[in-house]
Amino acid sequence: MPGASPSTAERAALQAEMDAHAATRPEQAFLGSYPGERQRDDEHAWILTYLDVLTLVIVVFVIMLTFMDPRDDDPRAVSASPIALAHPDRSALIEPLVHPSLMGLPDLDEGAIDAPSGPEGVTEQPPERETEGEAEHLRARAPEGVDVVEQPGRMELRIRDDILFGTAEADLRPDGQSLLQDLLPILEDHPGTITVEGHTDNIPIATERFPSNWELSSIRASGVVRYLVARELDAAQLRAVGLADTRPVADNANPEGRAANRRVSLMLETDAVPHTDPGQ
Repeated sequence: MPGASPSTAERAALQAEMDAHAATRPEQAFLGSYPGERQRDDEHAWILTYLDVLTLVIVVFVIMLTFMDPRDDDPRAVSASPIALAHPDRSALIEPLVHPSLMGLPDLDEGAIDAPSGPEGVTEQPPERETEGEAEHLRARAPEGVDVVEQPGRMELRIRDDILFGTAEADLRPDGQSLLQDLLPILEDHPGTITVEGHTDNIPIATERFPSNWELSSIRASGVVRYLVARELDAAQLRAVGLADTRPVADNANPEGRAANRRVSLMLETDAVPHTDPGQ
């Protein structure tokens, strides 16, 4: 009858037909009523593999950055990191040799620091040794009657007054002129200042020409300078100083000491040791 429910026989026949169809297409039975669903799953299955690989790469990079990230304030890590990456087995032996702020400066050892700066590595002699050598050289060249005395910063050519002058006089005697003439080669070889000092003993003098020992010592020193300039010694090198009895070298209590104090000294200035000008 139209519109009536199928009978039991009809339902059994329909079920049998469906079972037969499922037996011939098992994959369709597994997927149900959507045959294109498995094809779509196969097309997008590679995305899962790609995500797995990408995640693994990110993890590896994070681990590498953890080991490679040195602190900015550690110069040892900055210096050693490039070599440590190239040679992992030697990284423990790498030590920075110099601070980055000293890069570009020449290496200096103790020998280079202590070495003299003279030309061709010539060792400069100490001032004391140079002074001793100069004194010996002057003694060998000085004429008889001239004593060579080492002074701080200068060499003294000491001449007793009785060789140069008469008693209480300031005019050069012939013997004194001859002695100064013999000294000229030494004085001409000296490049520095030559100070001529006049000295007396402590016995006062009071004459019309020499009211005191100051005038006597000053005029005697000036007379020696005038003689040397007349012999073409450079006047710019010469100075005359009268010191009276203020610089004794012996005891004025006895005749021998007073005779030693009456003298003329030619001071050859050197650069070894600074000194005080006796005229100041």
